[in-house]
Amino acid sequence: MKLILLEKVYNLGDLGDTVNVKAGYGRNFLLPRGKAVPATPENLQKFEERREELQRQADEKKGVATKRAEAIAAVGQIEFKVAVSPEGRLYGSINPHEVAERLTELGVPVEKAEVDMPEGPIREPGQYEANLILHADVQTTVALVVIDEEGGAPVAAEASDETPASESAD
Repeated sequence: MKLILLEKVYNLGDLGDTVNVKAGYGRNFLLPRGKAVPATPENLQKFEERREELQRQADEKKGVATKRAEAIAAVGQIEFKVAVSPEGRLYGSINPHEVAERLTELGVPVEKAEVDMPEGPIREPGQYEANLILHADVQTTVALVVIDEEGGAPVAAEASDETPASESAD
C-alpha cells in the first residue's frame, strides 16, 4: 500500500515521504490516526499545497515534545514501593501503564503508548530504565527504582535466596 506521510513516523519516514507499507499497518494505524493519506495524484497535489502548514504543525509538536522531555529529566527517577514476596518477586508487575500513570501524577502527562520497556514488565525489585518516545525525533529515558514497601533491600532478598540453595548442597 502506497501512502504519503503527513508527519514524521518513527522508523518509517519523514513528512512528505511516499512509503510502501503493508496494507494492515496503513489501514489500521496510519490512516485512522491521520498520519498518512493514500498516494494518489489528487492527494499528492493537496499535500504540496499544505506542505508549509503541515511542516509548521510538525515543528510545534516537536517543540512540545522537547519541553516534555526536559520536564521528565527534571523528575529524575521514579520510585515504586510495592509488595514483594518472600522469594523476592513482586506480587504483579510494573508495566508501561503504571510508568505513564506515575509520570502523569508527577505533572508530566505521558501516554502508555509512549513508554517502551525493552526488558518487558518489571517483576523483581531493583533499578531499571524505561525509554520514552515522545516524538519521532524526541526520545528520553527515565530511571525506575522498585523497592519493597516494607523497606527491605532487594539485595538482602537475593542473598537469602542463595543461602538455602548452598545449604541444601551440603
